[in-house]
Amino acid sequence: MPAHANDLPSSAASLAGKAHPLTMAGLAPEHVAFLGECVAKNVYVHVLCWSETPAAWSILSEAAAATHIERSGLSIPHPATVPMWVQRVAPQLSEMLGREWDEDVAESTLATIVQRLPVRFAMAVVDHEPGERQGADGARYRSLFSGCLTAYEAYLKASGQRSVRIMVAPSEGDAKNDLRLTVYGDLLRHLDRTEPRDTPELVFWPEGTPSLPMEVAQLAAAAVSRHLQEPTQVNPLFETVRAHLAPPSHFHALGGRTGRR
Repeated sequence: MPAHANDLPSSAASLAGKAHPLTMAGLAPEHVAFLGECVAKNVYVHVLCWSETPAAWSILSEAAAATHIERSGLSIPHPATVPMWVQRVAPQLSEMLGREWDEDVAESTLATIVQRLPVRFAMAVVDHEPGERQGADGARYRSLFSGCLTAYEAYLKASGQRSVRIMVAPSEGDAKNDLRLTVYGDLLRHLDRTEPRDTPELVFWPEGTPSLPMEVAQLAAAAVSRHLQEPTQVNPLFETVRAHLAPPSHFHALGGRTGRR
């Protein structure tokens, strides 16, 4: 069964990866943002997802549970045997669909659920050419973090809301996690911020099943990536993400090719 929003770790220490032990405790769900990541054909996508109200993740859990109950009684005579991309990216959210394995129905159902959530997204995309100079990984991380934080801080200024306290990203192993922490820390020192506490601390999701909000962020990043690879294909999840974007969200590209959506 899908994890409930209250399954979010009660202490930040249990959220942290090995590369960055976290000392803060007593985090409420609305204090946490989730960073989805996807790479395909040397195009890297980051999507930052956060709630606009304290009830957002409870709404997600209730919608997942209701959908699971509704579809669990369906009889599908010949369900597909090859996992869909949504099942690979978001297994718990896919599980709630029961035996409905039709890709178009699954994408539309998930898009409807996400569309109804009081959440926002910030997005950054980087083209990474094979054989780029040494240090390109750090430059790529910096551009992706910068794109998401620029849009997020613009949202905070416009809405008057306070920043989340931590930003949870998927773990990529100790070496890459350490590099990301170094790049992120350096980026924060150069951001135009009124108060240091207004920028979330970066942590990594530990091994094991991610939470439903983490899956939403991963699903959003994958949907954006699929749109970039096949822009003419129907992509209801991408349209939902785009409708929830906090402008300006940038398509960053190394080598000078930068665009904006």
